[in-house]
Amino acid sequence: MADIFSFEPRRILCPLDFSELSDLALKYAEVAAREYNATLHVLHAETFELPRYFSRSESDHLIQELATAKTGLRNHLAEHVQKVLGIHAKEIDLKFDVIEAHPVGAILDFTKQAAIDLIVIGTHGYGGLKRLRLGSVAENTVANVTVPVFTVRQKTHLFIDVSHADSIPVLERILCPSNMSETAVFALRHAAAIADRFGAVLTVLHIRETDKDADISKDEEKLCSWIADTVKVECEVKPMVSKGHAAEEILSYAKENKDDLIVLGARHQQFLEVTFFGRTTELVVRHAPCPVLITPRFPGS
Repeated sequence: MADIFSFEPRRILCPLDFSELSDLALKYAEVAAREYNATLHVLHAETFELPRYFSRSESDHLIQELATAKTGLRNHLAEHVQKVLGIHAKEIDLKFDVIEAHPVGAILDFTKQAAIDLIVIGTHGYGGLKRLRLGSVAENTVANVTVPVFTVRQKTHLFIDVSHADSIPVLERILCPSNMSETAVFALRHAAAIADRFGAVLTVLHIRETDKDADISKDEEKLCSWIADTVKVECEVKPMVSKGHAAEEILSYAKENKDDLIVLGARHQQFLEVTFFGRTTELVVRHAPCPVLITPRFPGS
């Protein structure tokens, strides 16, 4: 018997680097915060290293100036968010934080300290004084956090103008690829909960990568049974089975179906002190025609 799964993020984190795609991530984060009545933490992180040749007095003076600049940057961050969200900023609980640290480290530390339930982050752009690509920040965040990460990019079928505060993202079609593993169970439960909440159509896609000449009718029956045994849903669910390379099929289907979101389970593998996720997850995150929600699973979880 399938259980009812609830996804109710109460603390959402949105790293912001003032690029257009981080502004787009902010719009998605605002929609989530409003829908779930959650607190939205907007975080900006920058790194600064004092020149080695500075004297003690020069360093102390510069540190004081940086402290003053940090306060000004926080005010600028709040003003920028108000500009991007317009009147919608007044509809949610907003918190602003400016941290002097590498963006990835700042995100990971803040997520733990603030007990963040969901991270919403852009997948391109630039951040920090060293002009680090936010794409790499997003991938490193996905690879290390234990909470779901919503990676945001423009949808190929529907452009969202971030310069207009009234331009609001919608979630009407959700795609959840599944290999019917324990990791896929976790992803499906999140996808179904989000689809129920937003009244979206949920497509569950199973891809046969081996024995591609086999009759897929049994795969379709197995998928339907697996969905019924995994989660209870009120939304419309479309089970689909295809043949081919997993990443290629996921990307192709999402584009043709004009999906608004892909929900993908990521099983992390431990190697020394670093975790890695599979090639399919990596390809989908990098090339998806719409935002991707990654639900991570770590060894032993």
